Amino acid sequence: MTYRPIAKDPRYTITREWVGKAKPQFVVRFCDEWVDSFAYYESAKMRAVGEKARRNGALVIEAME
Repeated sequence: MTYRPIAKDPRYTITREWVGKAKPQFVVRFCDEWVDSFAYYESAKMRAVGEKARRNGALVIEAME
């Protein structure tokens, strides 16, 4: 099943796929291009929203180690 986490932007999809882990993961894609994968749907949904914000020019803050 394919989910469309952002109602007004169908280019973002989430599908459940085998990615080499013990259980299938929720895979986030933009225009069928891999973005990331997660064990939980809500995590994948947040990543899709964050990716859309980044592509729209939002300021991205990353932690420094």
